[in-house]
Amino acid sequence: MAIPAGLRDFALTGKRGLVIGAEHPLGRVAAVTLAEAGARVLLASQDAGADEALRQTAAAVAAAGQKNPPIRVQRAALRSDLSATADLTVRQLGGLDILVTALDAPFYAPFEESDDAAFDRVIEENFKSVWTASQEIGRVMLSRGGGTIVHISNVMAERGVPNATLYCAAKGAVRNLVRALALEWARRSVRVNMIECGWLDAADRAETQPGEFHERLVKYLPYKRLLKPDEIAGALLYLVSPAAGFVTGEAIAIDGGLLCRV
Repeated sequence: MAIPAGLRDFALTGKRGLVIGAEHPLGRVAAVTLAEAGARVLLASQDAGADEALRQTAAAVAAAGQKNPPIRVQRAALRSDLSATADLTVRQLGGLDILVTALDAPFYAPFEESDDAAFDRVIEENFKSVWTASQEIGRVMLSRGGGTIVHISNVMAERGVPNATLYCAAKGAVRNLVRALALEWARRSVRVNMIECGWLDAADRAETQPGEFHERLVKYLPYKRLLKPDEIAGALLYLVSPAAGFVTGEAIAIDGGLLCRV
């Protein structure tokens, strides 16, 4: 079917994308969204041991139109892994135009009970991994004349939550990375943006488990429900497409109005 003229700026035909964290629900949605819009994608994991989850994402991408999408199991905080993944994307797909990260490792604990080991782990998995991915994949984009980067994060980049101080600090660091890097690379044709998700409806998340926390959370949310992963697709497609060619350094909140609260 021909794309209507008014929607052609949202097409990704001929683009090459890398999704890191493709084993996670939001990463899976990102990969399928890119494929449905016409891009070819390489799927990479946040951590080793994600083989089965990556295969499930690959099946969803194949159903969206890209047969046998390449897969790379890696650790996103390791520079050598990310550098090799960037090079592999160029070899396998013929280029690298889009990077989407869905890197997330929730952590909840009272501040006074969080030790140095917890600090190192939370910062590495939620901020250092994003920083390193931006740097290693960004180098390839700069050398090839430009690209677009979208980091999928959450609203804790903007708000504090009790017993999640370390996690909030790491997400806030990602937000300011996006702001600063967007300015630094604006004249080198690399756009950098962010999606901030509300509380996510996913089986492996604490907020979905039955109990007092879930009940209190749902009562607090403006829509009285959690975010479905598929609901980020439209915003993501906009940010990576030519339609957002003059948008950089921004964060789009997909949160059902949660950030409207004081």
